[in-house]
Amino acid sequence: MDCSSLSNLHNMFPKILYMIDRNATPGWALNDKISWHNLMLVYDGQAEFYYKGTKYTASKGDLIYYKPGDERNARTFPHSLLKCFAVDFVYTCPVFENGEWKSIDMELPFSFSQRLTDEYLFLKVTELFSQLTKSVLSVRELAMLREREIFIEILTLLFQFTQREQYNYSSVRIVDKVISYMVENYARSLTLSELSNYSGVSVSYLGYIFKSVTGRSPIDYLIEIRINMAKNLLKDGVSVTETSSLVGFNDIYYFSKVFKMYTGMSPQEYKKTEV
Repeated sequence: MDCSSLSNLHNMFPKILYMIDRNATPGWALNDKISWHNLMLVYDGQAEFYYKGTKYTASKGDLIYYKPGDERNARTFPHSLLKCFAVDFVYTCPVFENGEWKSIDMELPFSFSQRLTDEYLFLKVTELFSQLTKSVLSVRELAMLREREIFIEILTLLFQFTQREQYNYSSVRIVDKVISYMVENYARSLTLSELSNYSGVSVSYLGYIFKSVTGRSPIDYLIEIRINMAKNLLKDGVSVTETSSLVGFNDIYYFSKVFKMYTGMSPQEYKKTEV
């Protein structure tokens, strides 16, 4: 099984081995073969990186990725010393299926080099790397969970960037804001106009960026939130009629129809399943 898609990122469990905010000296260089994953985000200066005989001159905004088994070769320029965040890490990808834990294959969707062309994305990832570096330096045991959280957020943003040809982080921020609003207000009768007013963009533009970021329309996403909440209520013993009302459906027959469309079974059938 492959865990490389964004939808499966929640299965990833990373372990950070080394983290640095690197300010290279004139003699800085890399010349080794690694058995871990290595990500570097350049935020100033320049360096030449080599990968399988190919030379790449990296500068601000470039992301460099080496995977286990790769040979790393790099050097900076005395007139433009490299400044970058660098993290070495390993990970596993456990999933719980059919009553047991399994470890599935995991491949990061990164090429050797890629440029973060979206300014908002670059600034956000840079900020997160800065937070991660400070947390690692604090050497606090309780900070480990926070470090994983920050690193997963970094990987999520980078996954989104690599999996979409036209990435706009400002659009992602708007969509995230609307999704949070949906989660807080799914029980009410939300309309596209209300979501549009809340996000500060037109109905048509909201629909466009929502589709580009999530692959679904705002209303389809809202319905899925309601169905997921309905599953929880039904499993807690709430009646189908009350569940329908609590998750924002005024018509129980329509609720049952939509629920079956999304789950493959009626609400009553779902109540009887062992999940």
